[in-house]
Amino acid sequence: MPSAEVLSLHDCGSSYRSLEQFQPQLNQLLQQGERLAEVLQVTQALGILEPLTGEHIPPGQIQIQGKNYRESLIANGLLSRNRGVLRVLERAYGSLENLRDQDIYLVEALTGFALWLRRHLGDGRLICSEFLKETETRYSEIPHQDLCDLSFSDASFDLVLCNELFEHLQDMDQAFREVARVLRPGGRLVGTCPMAFGQQQAIVKAIHNPDTGKAELLGDAEVHGDPVRPDTGSLVYRIPGWDVLEQLRAAGFREAVIHHEVAWKHGVLGSDLPGVLVIDAVR
Repeated sequence: MPSAEVLSLHDCGSSYRSLEQFQPQLNQLLQQGERLAEVLQVTQALGILEPLTGEHIPPGQIQIQGKNYRESLIANGLLSRNRGVLRVLERAYGSLENLRDQDIYLVEALTGFALWLRRHLGDGRLICSEFLKETETRYSEIPHQDLCDLSFSDASFDLVLCNELFEHLQDMDQAFREVARVLRPGGRLVGTCPMAFGQQQAIVKAIHNPDTGKAELLGDAEVHGDPVRPDTGSLVYRIPGWDVLEQLRAAGFREAVIHHEVAWKHGVLGSDLPGVLVIDAVR
């Protein structure tokens, strides 16, 4: 029988508007994160109830590819952090039917999450793209977009989804202004990125030099996997801290929060923290 603490993590979430709100919970969350192996056993025994679709994914269809469950708990092509995003969307929009009524821009096209969205939402009101500058392969069928210089008209979308990209941006403030520009009033930006969740300021890894057009490293280079650059990956410029919320508000978002989503019932588990942090900003 799972412990009471494990059972309490079956489906819960909290929202924070600042580090000051989050800080008092941090020690408890880190302690819960130490029990993720025990929490995972429940998911492995019962399977996953997929957010938004309500589909039950049996244990035999769940893959676990490492101890960082944020990235390694895979089912139906979705990672744990993807299902964390779906939980936020489920609360915001209520159902897949309501989500289909939104004009959506997804800043990825080759991932399991992009394939899942196209399968469930169709292509009628969903636009997917990749940043295709200096890619290793030509992708003529995929639109190229630069989040810092989007080609879309003002107020084009109701929802922008941006996963694991903020850390790679040369100018995050400009990207946030561009996203705010293409969103309609009341529209949302929802996404994930690695976070320095214990501090206010970002950890800066590299700075873009506009004169040379190259990155200036402030230490050892950190590179993350990238489906359009499988050999070289993508350079990390910064790991955002809680100041990301201030940057979003300064860019024109009237409300910005970070949700902590954890649910073994939905396969939303983390690594150091028991769950996944999801950024949610309203225009």
